[in-house]
Amino acid sequence: MDDLTLLTRTVNQLDRVIGGLDAQEMDRDTNCPPWTVRRLASHVLKNQLFWAGCVTGQELMPQAEAMAAVAYTGDLRPISAEVCAEVLRLWQTDDVLTDTHLTPFGELPGSVVVNFAVIDAAAHAWDLSTSVGRPLDFPPDWIPSMTGVVELTCTEHAVEIGLVKPPVQPSADATDTQRLMAAAGRPSE
Repeated sequence: MDDLTLLTRTVNQLDRVIGGLDAQEMDRDTNCPPWTVRRLASHVLKNQLFWAGCVTGQELMPQAEAMAAVAYTGDLRPISAEVCAEVLRLWQTDDVLTDTHLTPFGELPGSVVVNFAVIDAAAHAWDLSTSVGRPLDFPPDWIPSMTGVVELTCTEHAVEIGLVKPPVQPSADATDTQRLMAAAGRPSE
């Protein structure tokens, strides 16, 4: 699966997950303490804006605000729909995957940067779903591509600068998705 197809699928999954959250779930704790569902959903949407801004030369969202999980107020569904549509549009910009972009890791080609947007959307969609008791598994055709994304993005350096959590040991009966999420620092239980 090519990079933009996987990004589109993971961002659309994220939008579906956020769109399925109800008002009573917004103050629940998540598997990313101390963040609530609202703060985590806000964080991932702002991260998507941050990464899309990196590859289009725009400051759509300061990284500090995205990482602080400054919460959006009100109904997150229209915010998610707007953000997800916008970031997918921006990732379709000519030469975005081949050009070099300034990132927290230095200058990288868009073909590498896209992986950070993918893991962010996929892992946080999983986090949100799991935190509200609706665990999700990635479709089987995502697994090979997601494995490559996890290997590329969930590195010691990414852990050191706080972009991802340290890996954890998956349970013996973990699904393919749970194994990938364990490599991205999420326990399967």
